[in-house]
Amino acid sequence: MLQTSIMNKETHIQNYFKTVKAASNELSKKEAFKDLLNRIYANEESYTKLIDRMTLGSEKAIFNIPKGDKNKTGRADTKYNQVIIEFEKDLRKTGEHAKEQLAEYFFGTYKSGGDYNLTLIATDCITWKIFVPSFETFENISSIKLREVKLEELKGGTFVLSENNGNDFFYFIDRYLFRTEAQKATLEYIEQDFGLQSAVFINSFKQLKEHFNDVKKYGEVQVSFEQWRKFLFIAYGIEELPENIFLVHTYLSVFAKMLAYTVLTDDDFIDDQELEQIINGSIFETLNVKNLTDNDFFHWVKSERSFRELKSAFRQIALELSNYSFKNVDEDVLKGVYQNLIDIDTRHALGEYYTPDWLCEMVVREMPIKTDSKTLDPSCGSGSFLRTVIDKLKNENKTITANELANNVYGIDIHPLSVQIAKTTLLVAIGKDLIRKSKKPVSLNVFLSNTILIPDGVKNLFGGDFTLTIDREKYKLNTQVLEDDKLFDEALNVADALAELTLGKKAVDQTTFINNLKKSYPYAPIPVLNDSLYKIYLGLKRTKESGRDSIWKFILQNMYKPYFLKERFDFIVGNPPWFTWSSVKKEDYQDELKTLAESY
Repeated sequence: MLQTSIMNKETHIQNYFKTVKAASNELSKKEAFKDLLNRIYANEESYTKLIDRMTLGSEKAIFNIPKGDKNKTGRADTKYNQVIIEFEKDLRKTGEHAKEQLAEYFFGTYKSGGDYNLTLIATDCITWKIFVPSFETFENISSIKLREVKLEELKGGTFVLSENNGNDFFYFIDRYLFRTEAQKATLEYIEQDFGLQSAVFINSFKQLKEHFNDVKKYGEVQVSFEQWRKFLFIAYGIEELPENIFLVHTYLSVFAKMLAYTVLTDDDFIDDQELEQIINGSIFETLNVKNLTDNDFFHWVKSERSFRELKSAFRQIALELSNYSFKNVDEDVLKGVYQNLIDIDTRHALGEYYTPDWLCEMVVREMPIKTDSKTLDPSCGSGSFLRTVIDKLKNENKTITANELANNVYGIDIHPLSVQIAKTTLLVAIGKDLIRKSKKPVSLNVFLSNTILIPDGVKNLFGGDFTLTIDREKYKLNTQVLEDDKLFDEALNVADALAELTLGKKAVDQTTFINNLKKSYPYAPIPVLNDSLYKIYLGLKRTKESGRDSIWKFILQNMYKPYFLKERFDFIVGNPPWFTWSSVKKEDYQDELKTLAESY
């Protein structure tokens, strides 16, 4: 901990404020700021070394700034580590000039090689502004000209010093100039460090884009992308969603897994083996969480080739997360990154309007939820309402277990990414201590489906048929398959495992398949279902052999969940999607909604 008392720090900052207000030029302001740092960090050797490095960085040369047909060399007022500071006498008068200088320094530094990892600051020592390159700048960074570089102010990255906010100023400069103290995980900080404007996102997106261009020709990657588009087409009404959005969602999925591991372990250093197990999800079962990850649309990054090519991006996420403390997290920290990145090009097209934490808490406070109450959010988004329900249950029942919490809170969403984000939100809310104490693995009940629609043909469960589609092939199944959700899930597990085992070989016969199913689910399915369940195995085997598997088991296990879960809940809470009937672009979906509206 810092040895300088808070009172002394505030006194030094108040004196600094008076000095800077009276200073008549840029140089005297810089000297006053350096003097302040030396005073408030006087007894901290690690800080004084950084301050010395800052001094050595004065008028630091930055090479390779492309200007016209030549490269020029500029001199930043201060450059040390990855921080560039442009000092001004009065930011109100010369703020645009400072911004232009920072754009040049950023471009020159980036063109000199390496990833983007800069903190760009303009200040007159009273007002401090953090700038970041726009997302559009990095989309075209290989061909962009200096005049096309756009900097924008970091959200939450502006501070104006006054006589009364000295303590806040100390934490501001500590965060942006030094970053030696563990940061408390807040929605604002997580969004700054992992959201659209962050170096972590920008570098990760760049690597994902380059690698995706190399692997999108492969069948499994194609299927992931195609099915992701299909699910979002229902909601967005945009038939050809761009690859960039898919890559943003992939980044968020990886980030959610990395955050979940950090919360569960407090691991200071993640080695390569742990990193690979986080990405493929296998490590979470050893941490007492059964289903945090699935072979979903974003699981394409787990292949040996993809992991090798993207490892440096994964590691940068891990290193940034290691700067945080996740003890006593009291807000939905994932919400900021989720809403910041979820639909960059189509914001609000899903009808998503994010509910602030205070409103979730006010609504849930009025609900007479008990320890054994089951609660559903049928359009859960990042999981804010679910997190609030868990907080209420934990506060009112001090002996409640992780499994009691997990078993009584359910979420469903049509957005492919929401499932992973909401599961991670639930994990953070339950907390590592309760999860570690649990006598059996914790299952997180969040599913990908459309809660408005009952699947075709499931309206009559007395011997009718319904059509199940696996990678464009349609299979007629008996509707009684859907009477037992445990049977359906186990049949999918066995079908997937046998399809993998018989890959490129002769298919097992129906009797062998059913016998394998009975081993894992001893309650024998009635004979009329044998043919239907066997067809699922054949369908999965065909997709694997055509190189177009990886997500079909996940899709099938999720799409029928609303049917299995009907009439199980004591409470339904949430903020449903807000959009008009006319804004739905898919004609057959529009017809189904009209029929539902008329019937209700």
